[in-house]
Amino acid sequence: MTKEQLFEWVDTGRELEFSYKGKDYSITYYNDDRKDFISFCEAYDETVDVATVDELWNSTYKGIKLSDMLSSIPEDKVDVF
Repeated sequence: MTKEQLFEWVDTGRELEFSYKGKDYSITYYNDDRKDFISFCEAYDETVDVATVDELWNSTYKGIKLSDMLSSIPEDKVDVF
């Protein structure tokens, strides 16, 4: 997926699920009564919580640059809810 596509999906509040190297991941959202967050995680594992798509795109997860991971996934392989 491109960064632009990720922006579009996040801006419209779409939740995402996809697989990368045999593991399942998701991007969801929550609000802690002060601020909205984007929550990225491997299924049933630790999360990375950020405030913006730019932060998400530039983050790392278990040593993997999320920009590398996300840009390698074809858009038709992302489940969008």
